[in-house]
Amino acid sequence: MTVPTPEHTARDTVPSPIAGTGLPAAPLAALDTAPVEARSLPTSPTTAAAVRAAGLRLSDLWLPAVTLDEAALRHNLDRFARWCADHGADLAPHGKTTMSPHLWSAQLERGAWGLTAATVAQARVMRAHGARRVLVANEVVETGQLAWIASALAEEDFELLCLVDSAVGVRIMESALTGAARPLPVLVELGVEGGRTGARSVADALALARMVAASPRLTLVGVEAFEGVFPQRRDDGSPARVRRWLDVLPDVARRADAEGLFAEAAEVILTAGGSSYPDLVADALSGMPELSRPIRRIIRSGCYVTHDDLFMERASPLRSAADDDPLRPALTCHARVLSRPEPGRALVGVGKRDVSFDIDLPVPRALVRGRRRIPLDDTARVVALNDHHAFLDVTGTGPDTPDVGDVVELGLSHACTVFDKWPLIPVLDADHRVVDAVRTLF
Repeated sequence: MTVPTPEHTARDTVPSPIAGTGLPAAPLAALDTAPVEARSLPTSPTTAAAVRAAGLRLSDLWLPAVTLDEAALRHNLDRFARWCADHGADLAPHGKTTMSPHLWSAQLERGAWGLTAATVAQARVMRAHGARRVLVANEVVETGQLAWIASALAEEDFELLCLVDSAVGVRIMESALTGAARPLPVLVELGVEGGRTGARSVADALALARMVAASPRLTLVGVEAFEGVFPQRRDDGSPARVRRWLDVLPDVARRADAEGLFAEAAEVILTAGGSSYPDLVADALSGMPELSRPIRRIIRSGCYVTHDDLFMERASPLRSAADDDPLRPALTCHARVLSRPEPGRALVGVGKRDVSFDIDLPVPRALVRGRRRIPLDDTARVVALNDHHAFLDVTGTGPDTPDVGDVVELGLSHACTVFDKWPLIPVLDADHRVVDAVRTLF
């Protein structure tokens, strides 16, 4: 093993094999050589380039450590790109899931139309790393952020879009964008009563569309919705509710087009789609009749890139129970058993600072003892998390149950609340060798 230090960077600048060529090489190379504190690496600070060159294995990492599985990651990237193409939809993956330029690059290399951001700050990071098209999936009313948008509109090789959901918001945007080089393309957002942002009725959405169409600072280019405001599960009436609600999106687009409100748009963008219901979105958008402009159908799923063991595995159309070629969990936490203080209880060195817990607690998959992987087969269960400890109820007995010093392999839920905890994530191959490392920029 070579200890990964920043000094490796000058001579070991092998690009990320996962990232590919979706983003320009120069900003990715700069990211690769920037030192970062990395608590799961044997030396810190270090760089992504140094970790790639160090010849590390899982056994060299400081635990707890969140890692990515190379084969599962590549499979998910390829599988969902094919799925979108098969369903006649473009993909603008939600970059906030990972905030990783390496993974954005991999998504763009596979044909993603652009990237989705939740905030202007995220869009700024995307632009800094060479993204050519970003959809900010929110209305923007912060003056400083609108000033950045105005400057971005002067860049001929960069396309920025955002949402509108109120007349007051439109007026704020118009005022802040006075003097911008060109109008800002916007989409009217549809919302759900009691839910998040967005117009609450067809009438409200059309009134907002008329206001935008009359604005010299904004250009109406489409209609947007986010069906993730509904419960994300397949075992109740939620999918039927989502289908009914998604029918509103093409209805608003048809009516707006009949009034000539897309006159300044080259195409009409219809977009929705979190990671739970992209199939329902594809169905709703595929039946859209022709408009006066070409239609671009965009799905914005983000969690597909790593899938997970619980949340997405319950909800995704590409879950193992529903598809012959499903997405695979690509995100894992490895943590060590610290104590067996009483029968039936193990304490593991991982907690809320390390893994997601907002939807589900981690699930123990297996013990790792040297080169052996011992499936736990539901004989251990995480019942609580402190900041740095997981409480395991252990029902099994015998030598293949967790003991002090063992490494527990944990499956995770909801990748969006895992990536933000780890600025540098090792990528492992099937033999637990570190073959890549990706940065996150939260």
